[in-house]
Amino acid sequence: MLTEFDQSTIANMTAALDYVCKKIPAEHDSNELRKQIADELIRCARTGRRTVIDFQQAGIKVVEEMTKPPRRRWFGWWRK
Repeated sequence: MLTEFDQSTIANMTAALDYVCKKIPAEHDSNELRKQIADELIRCARTGRRTVIDFQQAGIKVVEEMTKPPRRRWFGWWRK
């Protein structure tokens, strides 16, 4: 699967994955979350965004989405 990317892209993905995984709160860290991050980095690379910053932003977005508190409905209004 990763043979479609050059060495520079793979190095950027690896560095970004390491960076993002260090940002995962301990209570949310899991193999599933790390796999979702890696999958997002691959999607990012396939769209042509291949810098370390691109990968870091994509990975952090996954972490933020997966660790944010659930929203609850309160009398017809959304609460965080």
